Amino acid sequence: MSTNNTKQAAWVAIGSLCSFGFSIVSSMILSRYFNKADYGTYKQVMYVYNTLLTIFTLGLPKAFSYFLPRVELGQSKSLIRKITILFFLLGGVFSLILFVFAPQIAIFLKNPDLTKALRVFAIVPFLMLPTMGLDGILATFKQTKFLAFYNILTNVFKLLCVALPVMIWDLGYIEALLGFVAASFVSFVLALYLKYYPVRKQANDKCLVSYKEIFKFSIPLLTASIWGIIISSADQFFISRYFGKEIFADFSNGSMELPFVGMIVGACATVLSPVFSRMSHEKVDPKKEIYPLWMSVFEKTAKLIYPLVIYCLIFADVVMVVLYGQKYEISSNYFRIKLITNFFTLIAYGPLIINIGKVKYYSNVHMITAIIVVGLELLSVKTIHSPYAISWISMLCQVGKIFAMLFLVSKFFGVKLYKLIPIKLIVQILIPSIAILLFERWLLLDVFQLGSLLVLFVSIALYAALYFCYSLIVKMDYASLLKPLLSKK
Repeated sequence: MSTNNTKQAAWVAIGSLCSFGFSIVSSMILSRYFNKADYGTYKQVMYVYNTLLTIFTLGLPKAFSYFLPRVELGQSKSLIRKITILFFLLGGVFSLILFVFAPQIAIFLKNPDLTKALRVFAIVPFLMLPTMGLDGILATFKQTKFLAFYNILTNVFKLLCVALPVMIWDLGYIEALLGFVAASFVSFVLALYLKYYPVRKQANDKCLVSYKEIFKFSIPLLTASIWGIIISSADQFFISRYFGKEIFADFSNGSMELPFVGMIVGACATVLSPVFSRMSHEKVDPKKEIYPLWMSVFEKTAKLIYPLVIYCLIFADVVMVVLYGQKYEISSNYFRIKLITNFFTLIAYGPLIINIGKVKYYSNVHMITAIIVVGLELLSVKTIHSPYAISWISMLCQVGKIFAMLFLVSKFFGVKLYKLIPIKLIVQILIPSIAILLFERWLLLDVFQLGSLLVLFVSIALYAALYFCYSLIVKMDYASLLKPLLSKK
């Protein structure tokens, strides 16, 4: 990845890191101040919102990074306005449906408390949908430092409105949801300003991209997104419906991908999507121009992510206790299962597949995976009846989907599948990391029997020191990751 692209990705990652930090702090507070039933209800509201959000965005957020690099600069303002108007309409419909059908959703998830909670929350989609696509706009115009600013400011306000009042005044989950509404209004106002900021001085020429073209691009993505949300939310649905809100609370805290993975991979995807769109439009040689970029991003991502994934896998129980309290130690079981997926999610294949016009294949893989996931998880509920079995099924199907996508990428580049993966580098990272961390776990927990918080700090510090020494010995060159960020160019 070029120096400029690396800088842009770094800004996106910084914003995501701060977003993750405030989100974790908020979850830590709510987990401790709510009982499991109330916390489970709060998380179910977020589950319903995030599940329906994918459907109501119609695949439109990606339209910004697809069309903006392809239109004249003078038409950019008109294009942004055109897509944003669609988001206003979709957000209004989403909010109305959430308010009207709250009782039915509560019955479906077997939690009567959801009716009031969803109606309090219902205005949020109208406020948040128009904020969608901000990352694609700012990445296209290489102004992602404003995206970092947006994420930091909005998440600080969310923490102030949602979590801190609960901690200070001992409020309930309804008040926390009202705080979320207030924070969403701030996000709404700031996002609308930043969407037009990069093109504020440009002409306001009529956009030649029609709504028909926009929907022709986005509707296949909507189909893929619907299947994708079924894949990602099936385990949440089955555990929520068949195992109760207390177990759902355990599951919600533990069944998350390592946030640093999403942060780094998402940052790369945000920056590379308009790059892939431009390259595809200019019809460059994929093996000569795009493949080296793919491998460079993959190798840099592996260096950053694998050491973190291995640490969290081995110290999962310690991480959960420190974050959410002793009563959520059981969440580490879900956390370990979910972490396995992170070994295979190092590269953002979506932007490449979409921008080379293989949206139908992308959608079909999601469809087949969704059908398999739902079928196997339903069978599991009727036979094994274990929430852990559902998590295992979800993880294995996610990995299968990833390899199906990589198969298409390998054909596009004209290389063998294994050549998409820096296997030697991965082995070089995994084996010493596992050895170091297993020794640390035995030493700190079995020999010295330290408390969770002390184990967390000591183990991280010791691991960082030992791994850094090892990287110098084998010349893994982590310094090269920092050079583009320090460059003045």
